[in-house]
Amino acid sequence: MALAQLRLLLLTIFLRFIAAQQNDGSVSVGASLTATPDVKPWLSSSGEFAFGFQQVQGNDNFLLSIWYDKIPDKTIIWYPEEGRMVPTGSKVELLRASGLVLSDPQGT
Repeated sequence: MALAQLRLLLLTIFLRFIAAQQNDGSVSVGASLTATPDVKPWLSSSGEFAFGFQQVQGNDNFLLSIWYDKIPDKTIIWYPEEGRMVPTGSKVELLRASGLVLSDPQGT
């Protein structure tokens, strides 16, 4: 039961990212983020949370995640269950038919 509640909480937080983006308050279908060192994450409307790629220290890999953004130590609170890191150039895109789709630089 607690696991189901935790998943519901994380889903609620995640849906807030879909509803709020730092530029104009929304994330449009077709919007994407590419894993590069200078990529700007999608921010929650409060600015408390961020969704995007965090670079793993010491290498060129990234982790798609949600983290607390208003604190100096960007503490990750969610990442995909597999926890797989992705290389530079990977992309997450919001598609109408598929929702969020993560692909590597080759489009796989």
